[in-house]
Amino acid sequence: MQTVLTNAQIVLADTVVHGSLAIENDKIQMVDEGAIGGDAIDMHGDYIIPGIIDMHTDNLERHYFPRPYIDWNPASATIAHDGVCIASGVTTVFDSLSLGVGAASGEARNLDNLRRLIDGIEQADENGALRAQHFIHWRCELPGPTLQAQLEEFLPRRHTRLASLMDHTPGQRQYKNLDVFLDRTWRREGMSETAIAERVAQRREHQEQYVSVNRPYLAQMAQAHGIPLATHDDETAEHVADAHAVGARIAEFPVTMEAAQEARRLGMVNIMGGPNLIRGGSYSGNVSAEELEEVGLLDGFASDYVPRSLIECAFRLAEAPFGRPLAASVASVTRVVAEAVGLHDRGEIAVGKRADLVRVSLHGGLPVVRSVWVAGQRVA
Repeated sequence: MQTVLTNAQIVLADTVVHGSLAIENDKIQMVDEGAIGGDAIDMHGDYIIPGIIDMHTDNLERHYFPRPYIDWNPASATIAHDGVCIASGVTTVFDSLSLGVGAASGEARNLDNLRRLIDGIEQADENGALRAQHFIHWRCELPGPTLQAQLEEFLPRRHTRLASLMDHTPGQRQYKNLDVFLDRTWRREGMSETAIAERVAQRREHQEQYVSVNRPYLAQMAQAHGIPLATHDDETAEHVADAHAVGARIAEFPVTMEAAQEARRLGMVNIMGGPNLIRGGSYSGNVSAEELEEVGLLDGFASDYVPRSLIECAFRLAEAPFGRPLAASVASVTRVVAEAVGLHDRGEIAVGKRADLVRVSLHGGLPVVRSVWVAGQRVA
């Protein structure tokens, strides 16, 4: 059955046209400048953009553990999270889950809870309860003593589509300012300075002992399973080069200009957090998305922790002071990300592409999602 949308501002790969498009089965069949009558659905001049692709969101965990020590049914939590994504125009979701972390990272990342959550994602998907397409992005903590065993257990899970090299040892990368990190975490929890010093020393010992062996191990497993690699929170050119040497092609959330420059030099894709742009900077005091955009180093976005941030980024970059053409602005959350993670069937409105589409209108300068199609089916 064919569905035709007309009287729309259609955001293509390199321009915006006022016209119509047709969907048949799960693909885009036709894009045409001009109006079509008959049974076509009038979009009343709203924008039609490709479905947004979010390669990194931690949003699922907050639905699984909505309050400390209160866990929710994992399949139900996945459905709730999926609803937030669809309402934000996100049609392809990479749920980011952590491997190699210790008990101090919180209940949601406890190994037993991780198993339950993966089972919940698979159950919700198999039951047809999810509207967006969900994949898993494994956040792999390289200093983790248990990382290799967890990779062997979890990387082969069928939803796996991306893995990232991470090192959250306090005092470097995202947490370069050690006092700021401690004030926001362990000191706030009431830990004594002695206990904090012991934990920091242990983390640094694990970094020294495990990173150099876990990095190539992860790279080999990712290659064996055909999984793209990203590198996360790089601070120095050396951090980027080390990741690139083992196969990472995505620089996710570089924390300095130096790291972003090295990633570009090596032909990698620079992905920043959507909240960084929308809030006007990094909450950790690191390089801002705006600074990277000013010097032409910003390629795309991931939501990190606010799914809605991506649709706002899609339109914010087209405004002052940035002034990107709208097509290029929208590409930062669609085509650029699709290409980076190897999803070549989507991310662009073009004949033959998967019909993941979002109808958007602007209200007071803010984008509002009016309708969503996933693989040709209207889901919102």
